[in-house]
Amino acid sequence: MTTTRVRLLAFAALCASRVAAAAGAPSLPLPVETGKVESVQLGEAREFWVSLPDGYRDGAQRYPVVYMMDGEINFNSGCIGGLRLAAQMGEIPELIVVGIRNTDRSRDIFPEVVVYPDGSQDGGRADKFLDFIRDELIPRVEATYRTAGYRVLYGTSNTGYTAVYALFRSPSLADAYVAASATLSIPSFREKREALVKEFKGGRRRLALVMGERDLPTVISHNGILKELIDTSAPPGLSCRLAVLRGEEHVPPNSLVEGLRAVFEGWKAAARLDDEALAALRARMEGSPAPVADRP
Repeated sequence: MTTTRVRLLAFAALCASRVAAAAGAPSLPLPVETGKVESVQLGEAREFWVSLPDGYRDGAQRYPVVYMMDGEINFNSGCIGGLRLAAQMGEIPELIVVGIRNTDRSRDIFPEVVVYPDGSQDGGRADKFLDFIRDELIPRVEATYRTAGYRVLYGTSNTGYTAVYALFRSPSLADAYVAASATLSIPSFREKREALVKEFKGGRRRLALVMGERDLPTVISHNGILKELIDTSAPPGLSCRLAVLRGEEHVPPNSLVEGLRAVFEGWKAAARLDDEALAALRARMEGSPAPVADRP
C-alpha cells in the first residue's frame, strides 16, 4: 500500500470517528448480504453481494443503487468506505451497493469477440451479460430492498468499456454510468462512436469518465475523444463529465467516489430522494458540462 493511500485511509478513519462522535451512539454497520440469481440469459448461477447504508434498518427511506461490475475486485472495504464517507460529508447520497461477481470476465466485457495480436481473445457475451443485469438482477434487487428507482452502473478498465457500451445499447438500464479508465479503443466502438452519440435516443443520462493522469495513452486519448463528442454532438439529455486524477495511473483507487461526485453534482445533503428530488436530479443532467476535475 502506498504512503498516499495510507494517509487517505487514516484521514477517512479520522473523519468517520468525528462524524460518529458528533452524532452520538451510531448504529453498527450492517454486514454484507449475499444473493444468487439462476440466470436464464447466461445459463449459469451469478452471485452478487449487497452493502446497505448503515442506517438502512432504522427507517423507511429508499436509496439509489450502484451496480458494480468486477465485484470481486471493486467490492471492498476501501471502496465502499470511501462512498460512506463521501455520503457522511454530504457530497453524495447514501447508496445501496451491489457487487456482481465474475464467472468468466473475458467473455462478458465485449459484445463481439476481440482477437489480440498474440492470438488471445476476449468478449462475445456482453449483450447477454447486460440483459442479465437489466432483466434478472435489477428486478431481484428492487424486489428485495428499498430502492429509489435511481441506478448507477459502474465498471473499471474493460468493464468500464462495458458500462459505456451499455449506455448506448441499453440506456434504460441505469440513470448514470461511471467508467474508470475505460478501454474505448475497441475497433467496433471507434467506428460507431460518432453515430452513437449523435443518434442517442436514451433521454436524460449522465456518463462520468474517470482516469489517472498517468493512465494508458489509449485510455487518455479515447476517453477524451468521447467526452468531446458528447459535449459537441449529443442531443439534449446526454451529458458527460471527465475527471482526470492527478498523479494516478490506470483505474485510480478513488474512481467510484470521484465518478459519483460528478454524477450527483449539486447534491444537497439534506435532500431526500423522493420523486421530486429525483426529478430535479435528472433535470440537472441537461446542464452544461463541468470542467475537468484536477484533484490531488
